[in-house]
Amino acid sequence: MYTQWDIGYAKTWEDASLFLDNLYSERPPISDFLAWRDERVLDEAHWYGWFIDYYMEGGLLRDIFTHKTTTKEHWDMLMMPTVYTRAELDYDLVVGADTVVEDAYDPHCATVTEGCAPVAVISAENLRDYSRGKAETALIGNVLKRNSKMGDYVIEDETWDCIWSELIENGKGLKTVYDRPGFVESDYKFSAEMLEEMIHELDRLITKYGASPWDAMTTANKLVALLTEHRGLVQDELDDVLAGRRVLTEKDFLGPKERERRRKLNSDTANQEGEKDYSQYFFDMDQKLLEIRRVEMRENLFQKRKEAEEAARQRDPRSVPEEY
Repeated sequence: MYTQWDIGYAKTWEDASLFLDNLYSERPPISDFLAWRDERVLDEAHWYGWFIDYYMEGGLLRDIFTHKTTTKEHWDMLMMPTVYTRAELDYDLVVGADTVVEDAYDPHCATVTEGCAPVAVISAENLRDYSRGKAETALIGNVLKRNSKMGDYVIEDETWDCIWSELIENGKGLKTVYDRPGFVESDYKFSAEMLEEMIHELDRLITKYGASPWDAMTTANKLVALLTEHRGLVQDELDDVLAGRRVLTEKDFLGPKERERRRKLNSDTANQEGEKDYSQYFFDMDQKLLEIRRVEMRENLFQKRKEAEEAARQRDPRSVPEEY
């Protein structure tokens, strides 16, 4: 998120390059981070499922939040989440609750040789697992060997186990996310509200891809097995939270309901002690700062584009049209 803030939440390489001087030049204010996290974190569960649906269904256009099939216009708006608010992306508002939507697919999938549907489902966790890693590596190798463009360049399968051992067991090669020092995944704590939303989305996916006609597909079977394993881990964490074995703090991922409950509790305590509650002022200020930031990003991006095109025109008047 910090890097996105540095480059003005750019969506293309060209736009990002205009903000390179800003990269790592300062830390974003905590208000920006909290506003971003409060808006996005629960939606991540839906994005997770939407991402899986997108590829499993070969690029079928769906709404992120309702999972209904959607229009190209709405899809294009969903592809710009930092431009539109959640309210502006509401399905009923943009598409219409009673609108009959015909199935449409992402045109980018037409540029992929075999379309967007997966030829195999690979688990990064399995690749790192000492008991399943070699089999997962072989799955990748066999997919590449069957590819008409890559098959001739894949090394002999007798070497795959050795390569996996060197990379995973002996830690050779480039650094990965697992080399990052500090916190481990279990250090990040989520409230019951957020864990229940994750389980709801996992249940939806398991039910969908475990039924006909998906249950006849190898990729869907692998997906359901992975999702079922993941669901078990999330359920264990939820049980620990509900039982009080995982104690949450204000810095954890509380979700809007739990955070609001704690805010009111703190507010009531302050009022009982005769202190004035200013918390709502700061909540409103955070939202206002986010709105201002969005306007500034749009204005800065437009100005930098104009400056870049003017510089290009001065170097070569034919490179940029007069009207843009």
